[in-house]
Amino acid sequence: MIVIHVDTMEDTARLKKTYEGLENVTLLYNPTKEEVVAQLKRDDDPLVMCLGHGTTSGLFGTSWLNYVVDRSIVDLLKDRKVIGIWCFASSFAERYGLQGYFTSMFVSNINEAEGFGFPDNTNEDILNEVNLFCETINAYLKGGLPMDEWVPRLQAGCHKEKDFVKYNYEGMRYFE
Repeated sequence: MIVIHVDTMEDTARLKKTYEGLENVTLLYNPTKEEVVAQLKRDDDPLVMCLGHGTTSGLFGTSWLNYVVDRSIVDLLKDRKVIGIWCFASSFAERYGLQGYFTSMFVSNINEAEGFGFPDNTNEDILNEVNLFCETINAYLKGGLPMDEWVPRLQAGCHKEKDFVKYNYEGMRYFE
């Protein structure tokens, strides 16, 4: 699996829990777009995980002024399964016809919680939920759970009593 991990904040640092302990991981940590393109061209691994902050236009780079995954590299992702864990990854995937598991807007820090109307939470509560989510994805990967089963299992097992968690999990998508 190729992992593209853009780590710019405390919440994105926790995303490493999704791939920790997995075998056969090629990690691109805080890469440039050129490094991502070069890796995708030389490595035909069928699974790519993209982690960090982003928009409907793609996965931000470390400066947040550019993208390391955007429409310009979609052709390099088309024939692979993608795990897109960034805000609005599902909109990006749907627009470009990508296959795999994707999050939508995913509240992962206190600023996002307040901005999206969930002010009654602490940063610690939010980061604990991010940890739980990442550890669950890791367990699914280690256990070989088919990706098309992730969304229903995640939605069934989440802490729905927490408003931001329910919001995060309702937006998850799997595209065949």
